[in-house]
Amino acid sequence: MRYRELGRAKVSVLCLGTWEFAQTKAWGLGELEEYKKIVDYALDAGINFVDTAEGYGRSEEILGELLKGRRDEVVLATKMSRVRRGFGYHNMRRGIEGSLDSLRTDFVDLYQIHWPKIKGHWSGGESDMESNDYENIHTSMERLKHEGLIGAAGVSNFRLHHLERFRDEAFETIVTDQVPFNLLWRGYDEPDVVDFCRRKGLRYLTYSSLAQGLLTGKHRKESALAEIQRANVLFNEPVYSRAMRVLETVREVAKEVDATPAQVALRWVIERELTVSALVGIRNVKELEENIEAVNLNVKREQMDRLDSASREFWKPMPPKLELWLHDNTRANLQRLGIETDKGY
Repeated sequence: MRYRELGRAKVSVLCLGTWEFAQTKAWGLGELEEYKKIVDYALDAGINFVDTAEGYGRSEEILGELLKGRRDEVVLATKMSRVRRGFGYHNMRRGIEGSLDSLRTDFVDLYQIHWPKIKGHWSGGESDMESNDYENIHTSMERLKHEGLIGAAGVSNFRLHHLERFRDEAFETIVTDQVPFNLLWRGYDEPDVVDFCRRKGLRYLTYSSLAQGLLTGKHRKESALAEIQRANVLFNEPVYSRAMRVLETVREVAKEVDATPAQVALRWVIERELTVSALVGIRNVKELEENIEAVNLNVKREQMDRLDSASREFWKPMPPKLELWLHDNTRANLQRLGIETDKGY
């Protein structure tokens, strides 16, 4: 396993994502015994970074149970998901206390804001982010850190126009932005975004690192999908067919380096400049084994460049402010993509 610095911690370049532990219709029901095997295998293999959220159904509660006796081995991250209630200290204090209770711990290493408020979006309701929201996030996180309840702060799904509203001092506390980032999702990889994050020392904790399984090469048009995959822009036509062209390049490179498409796609994410750790959502130990082997996979620069070229060609026609899930997008953006759906706002 390889490690990178995140604040005062050193984290593995793979982070175990636990949305799949939620026991909700998004990913369906799973076996707790299998989850236990996954967590133990990950820790034994050197993965020391684990992420959850208060909005992930029973994930925090289940993870707290599974980490019994091993909490000290983990850099633990969670997220405040109920952002409509605001970012004042008392609201955020209630949020972190609820998460700590569920996780059976007295602090988390990384506490993140799950979504910015966006008008019309489920996260924001009646308003977008306002100036006092940014200040409240900063000061509330600083206070929680001073009280020893969190080690560092992060945000999630915050675009450049959100990040630019924070005062410079905020980035002494806020160290990550958890974002969708993979060969099929490049919205957070534009030069102006990368330059801003580089200057502020902000790093990405990437989610949907394998495009919710699309980049594994195991899905076919007729494959049965989980509810959350059906709601993903990438699994909807005509975007899906264009994504398959990128997957062709991934398969070519995988054959050349004697690896699986998932390993090649994951290696690409790990090597991006702003990636501190790539989240992997796991349903069984076999998937985890495959992902771990990607960490030290030997992919040549020319092969990486081919992957990047195919990826950028795919991303060119994507409209601005596009989000990963249908319901998080404006209907206008979905129409621009040619997706026929009643989702969106």
